[in-house]
Amino acid sequence: MISHYLISLIIPFISIFLQSYPRFFNKYFGVDVWTRLLEIEHVKKAHHRIPGKIKKGFIIEGNFDYPIIFPWLFSFFSKKTLLNIQGFVSPFFDVLQNILVFYITFSLTGSLPNALVAQAMYTLIPIIPIENSYLTPRSLGYFNFTLAFYPILLYHQNHNILLLLVSLFFTCTLFLTHRFALQSLIIISIFFSIVDHSFVYLLNLFLGFIIVLILTKGFYLRVAKGHLYNIYFWVVNYKFRFAHQIFGLKSAKRMDWVGKIYSLLSLFSPIFLFAVNIWAFSAILYLFFYFQKPSDFPINAIYFKMSLWVIFFYIFGSIVLKIKKLIPIGEGQRYMEMASVPSVILSSIIFFYFFKKFGIIAIAVLAFLMLGNLLFILFVQIKGIIGDKNRSLTLDLKKTYRFINSLKGTPRIICIPHQITTMTVYNTKADVLVNADNPGLMQIQEVYPILKKSLPFLQKKYSLDYLLLRESFVKMADLHLKNPKIIFKSGDVLLIKLS
Repeated sequence: MISHYLISLIIPFISIFLQSYPRFFNKYFGVDVWTRLLEIEHVKKAHHRIPGKIKKGFIIEGNFDYPIIFPWLFSFFSKKTLLNIQGFVSPFFDVLQNILVFYITFSLTGSLPNALVAQAMYTLIPIIPIENSYLTPRSLGYFNFTLAFYPILLYHQNHNILLLLVSLFFTCTLFLTHRFALQSLIIISIFFSIVDHSFVYLLNLFLGFIIVLILTKGFYLRVAKGHLYNIYFWVVNYKFRFAHQIFGLKSAKRMDWVGKIYSLLSLFSPIFLFAVNIWAFSAILYLFFYFQKPSDFPINAIYFKMSLWVIFFYIFGSIVLKIKKLIPIGEGQRYMEMASVPSVILSSIIFFYFFKKFGIIAIAVLAFLMLGNLLFILFVQIKGIIGDKNRSLTLDLKKTYRFINSLKGTPRIICIPHQITTMTVYNTKADVLVNADNPGLMQIQEVYPILKKSLPFLQKKYSLDYLLLRESFVKMADLHLKNPKIIFKSGDVLLIKLS
């Protein structure tokens, strides 16, 4: 059994390299990296407790309203250490999920090859390395999601009360780890409470909510309020989710690669959704064989439930992709991430079923799919991460930040693009036109997702001193500024004095 523990680590450590190697070429990639680092700093300054009011650096002040577990965990690290390891954090937590895939598969099949193939398939789900390319609690949230939902699904097969306790524990941690993963747990719990005619799924959520509310002395209500404000913000602005901040929806050519990929997924959904996770197709295959009931096919109630798990998120994600007004509840392809674990377990089972029948042909098909996934992952990593400028801290930005920190007093800055706001807060002494909490989104919509007010209006309203501009995003001439005074320039980065 000890050998199994060691074997289960081999593929996850390959996956951590696949997910993190782009950081050796672009160390500071990601928009949300700086928001997460700021949250960690706030928790550290609050002596590893829940922070209150956030003022410094944010022109639109607010209250700390982010799930506490992730920033609390890393509040014990020094700032220097965090900056060095931030690119490896998300891949590390995904390793835990990868190992979990091994043990769930092995517990169900008793087969080491089955478990290893499932791990390899999981490693090559394109959406996972892409999502884990920057500092985010997403992989930790998905790990908690699996441990919150799978045990309660299993409970309905063997009625072991210990499984309910495990599910409740991880449901509680999920409340305080990741909002989207929790939202997904709520949605699928409603679905399976109908499928199983059981109130246990919803009772688990209710008890988790009450326990977390008590343990955090009501703080979770602030988190929930922030979550609802985020949804409402996109209800109002859903049309502009992938619009250019300055040019809006006028030109699709100005859309960056993230927006283009989402547009393709939306346009060709539901077929293109399989590009995100081709292994999800195994759920359809499993249901086909389940109802056909061939004598040599592994019929199992938990496999059937897993197939429903995958298909539910596939259909739900497809609907969200197709109906633009549903963007506020999340990008459709991300719901497919919630089905990653059952999809690879089912795919591994089906692969070995076909292997017994077709031998080398089954291996060739699997190798072809894995190679296709790997090439897709490498393409997006090279194009969207290694080659990125708009979402990364570049040398030109570093030079500009050093200049900003040399200015007298506390500069008040508006950033274009808006994606570099929290990066600027973290790396400078300036106060930046950005919101400190999610209720503040309603005020920041003057600037983001599209610029709705003129720069002179915003300058006067917020007493702004400077515009920090990246001309790789929009040229200064396109802003139609009157008598712009460039006081610092490095590459595509300009610091402009607002008169």
